[in-house]
Amino acid sequence: MRLLVVGTGGMANSHAQAFAQIEGVEMVGAVDVDPKRAKGFAEKHGIANTFTSLDEAIAWGKFDAATNVTPDKAHHPTTLALLAAGKHVLCEKPLAENYAKAAEMADAAERSGLVTMVNLTYRNVAPLQKA
Repeated sequence: MRLLVVGTGGMANSHAQAFAQIEGVEMVGAVDVDPKRAKGFAEKHGIANTFTSLDEAIAWGKFDAATNVTPDKAHHPTTLALLAAGKHVLCEKPLAENYAKAAEMADAAERSGLVTMVNLTYRNVAPLQKA
């Protein structure tokens, strides 16, 4: 799976480290509005491509899925754009700023037929991983 990391702040490092451990996952792009931060993140994690907008990355298109690690207020528009582009999405919590936006995202995810997930708080707890 070719993975795009959307948002390269602090939590994105945790995502990148975890995805690097999964056989068959290749992180191929990083998106951040701050080009310096995107470049530093990409260098740290061996990612070849950086973008300063999600639109640029979607136009490039050479990824299968995205991990959405943007600030909370950006989860809604970025996830909807990724789904519209036919990409699988793992979105950080909270899904959205309010119920209406979260419901819109859930409806779009269901209609898309794509794999979509929310990275809930306890996802990385050992007993849950074992289960």
